[in-house]
Amino acid sequence: MQVLDREAAIAAWRRAESRIYPSVMLNAELYQQYIGLVRAIAALLEDVHTEDELVVAWTERRELVREAVSQSPPPMLGLMDHEAVRDAAFCHRHREITREHGKVLARERLERARREQATWVVLFEDVTPLGSHRLEMHVASGRALHASSELPLDASSPKFTLEAVQLDPRDGTWLLDKPPLMPARTFDTREEWEARIDQARATLGRD
Repeated sequence: MQVLDREAAIAAWRRAESRIYPSVMLNAELYQQYIGLVRAIAALLEDVHTEDELVVAWTERRELVREAVSQSPPPMLGLMDHEAVRDAAFCHRHREITREHGKVLARERLERARREQATWVVLFEDVTPLGSHRLEMHVASGRALHASSELPLDASSPKFTLEAVQLDPRDGTWLLDKPPLMPARTFDTREEWEARIDQARATLGRD
């Protein structure tokens, strides 16, 4: 499975999730039915255990919505975007796989980065409509950036956080006994947060 295929698939799943959830949050009943259908479809994917297998299933298993609906059709099914709910279910299952096999996935990504002689590698990334977490490591040194965003349900604007930590460059394990290379800082805007990430990446990537 090509890396670009996997990345394109994950990006499509996230777009679907970010599109359907905010659009229905003002309708609590429709929102709950969307969530229920997403989880029902994701449950049909419990036999899929790797990112690459999930991309293959996304391409081949087109009947998942119909299969989930046949078991328990939501009353408001006619208002739902079936393609988007399917992709959101793949996003949900991808998140489950990432959490279940986080250490294995991180090692695989690090090994792939070494083969491709990449300078940086994303060891972990979790994106939801309400926030994100991303752990990106400098391959040679193990220096890493932990960037997160959060939009609490009772807040009008998100909070952005960045810290630099030391990982074991051999396998990406977080060295909890090491103090942060840069203590966590919070930013009010995405623009400042992203600028600080770029700045920190340039600084930590120096030999």
